[in-house]
Amino acid sequence: MFRKIIGVLLLALILTAFGCGTAPQEDGEAGTARSGDEAAEETVDGTTTRTEQDREATTGVLPEDETTAGQAGSDEEEQYAGGQTADEAPAAAGGPDFTAAVQMRGGSSTEANGILAVRFGSHEGFERAVIDLGSGNSPAGRVPEWTISSPEGEGYVRVSLPSVNSTLVSDGLFPGDVLRDFYVVRSPDGGMFVDLIARQGFLYRVIELSDPARLVVDFKPSGIPLAVPLPVREGNTVLVSPASGARVSSPLTVSGYSRNFEATNVVILRDAGGEVIAEKTVQGNDWSATWGYFDTTLDFPPFRGEGTLQVGALSARDGSFEGVSIPISSGR
Repeated sequence: MFRKIIGVLLLALILTAFGCGTAPQEDGEAGTARSGDEAAEETVDGTTTRTEQDREATTGVLPEDETTAGQAGSDEEEQYAGGQTADEAPAAAGGPDFTAAVQMRGGSSTEANGILAVRFGSHEGFERAVIDLGSGNSPAGRVPEWTISSPEGEGYVRVSLPSVNSTLVSDGLFPGDVLRDFYVVRSPDGGMFVDLIARQGFLYRVIELSDPARLVVDFKPSGIPLAVPLPVREGNTVLVSPASGARVSSPLTVSGYSRNFEATNVVILRDAGGEVIAEKTVQGNDWSATWGYFDTTLDFPPFRGEGTLQVGALSARDGSFEGVSIPISSGR
């Protein structure tokens, strides 16, 4: 009997030895493999480095189509409109105060001679247009001299860049509630300007960023309706002045920009019956590389009531008009 008991105990010890393996480990214990964002990168010698996601979070890498206020190599590299440095600029909302200033200027060099891109960003409380500036096709280090005009009650900011003579982009739509679109135009005074056109009344602010050079213009709604209708585009013509519905008198100043063939633009004024009472051809200063500016005066005889101003080109196929048509009325 005693031998049987000993035999049973020995058998139990043998079974226990073979049946007990390593207990399952919970996630996070040594030996547990992790996947996805939790996985660490291991080098050949067994040391562990941060994941790509960790590195991006540490270095602050941003999507290419986004720029945030204050992005710069250092405080010294970031210049705000009016000559303020990052330390001197108001801290609220990450930059200088928004303004309705009719004119503004800044910049400090002529290094940049080209526009590489115009980008859009939507942020809480404001929308952002970023003009990337280059020397040739490479990013420039510093923002060149610039001036801004924003006529009171009109829906655009014009950024003039006298040292810029080339561009890789000519126009585009902004998917914003405030900003509508932009145009890069060869300036009649030399250089180029960028028209940033808004859908509604706005306040704006300007920020200069260096290394690489970027000129940032932020827009936020002002709550005040625009007093003047926006520039009108149809086909290859944008008419800036006069505005749709304007009361006009002779001589009438007509200005805008176009990409019509060989920079040839026609200006036609029709009376209420559709009869042509004045017509003129005016040359723009570009059409192949980007939008070309034009500006002319149109003399016309008195007429009564409503009329139509047409600015554009005549079709090479059948001579029909192609371009902008707006209603106007006699100012007399």
